[in-house]
Amino acid sequence: NVPTEALTVEEVAAQAFVFFLAGFETSSTAMSYCLYELAQRADLQNKARKCVLDAIKKHGSLTYEAMQDMQYIDQCINESLRKYPPASNLTRTVSKDYKLPNSNVVLQQGSTLIVPVYALHHDAEYYPNPEKYDPDRFTPEEMAKRNPYCFLPFGEGPRIYIGLRFGMMQARVGLAYLLRDFSFTLSSQTPVPLKISPRSPVLTSEGGLWLKVEKL
Repeated sequence: NVPTEALTVEEVAAQAFVFFLAGFETSSTAMSYCLYELAQRADLQNKARKCVLDAIKKHGSLTYEAMQDMQYIDQCINESLRKYPPASNLTRTVSKDYKLPNSNVVLQQGSTLIVPVYALHHDAEYYPNPEKYDPDRFTPEEMAKRNPYCFLPFGEGPRIYIGLRFGMMQARVGLAYLLRDFSFTLSSQTPVPLKISPRSPVLTSEGGLWLKVEKL
């Protein structure tokens, strides 16, 4: 058995801080981009709303169980995270020398690697017509056809974002309540296409993201 090291109080506090801070930022960003895309496609927005209303009808209200029964909402969130990943790149440090399979390239210990998340998410080899917003890319059947490492909104492996499920649940709950009670369309101030701010640490629309909201 390999002995495990306990986390220090400082490490636990740091993880808790990242858990909540990064969770709120990524969730709000994912919801914003999702509503932006749905505002442009009434058919997809209606399908997402029907998913929410069907879950409410089945479970009686927006319970935890109802939230787990919204497959299409998850597909919309994942497609938003694909097209607009919160972090455009990930960095990792090589822990030991590693020879890449089928090559003579050796990654040396201590080297810093940059994983181009945005580029992977927009690679037509994995996502045909990558600029198109298509939640059906994330049906269980379509996901099973792809290499799982071409979708990295939260990272992967032992360093994956600790608040992954927390962040997804926040986005799911937020979208469910908003789609149940409101409709979203583009306004005169909505930029199409979006202009991404080069100064923000996360993928953010320059000048904000404006939508027209109407009570149902």
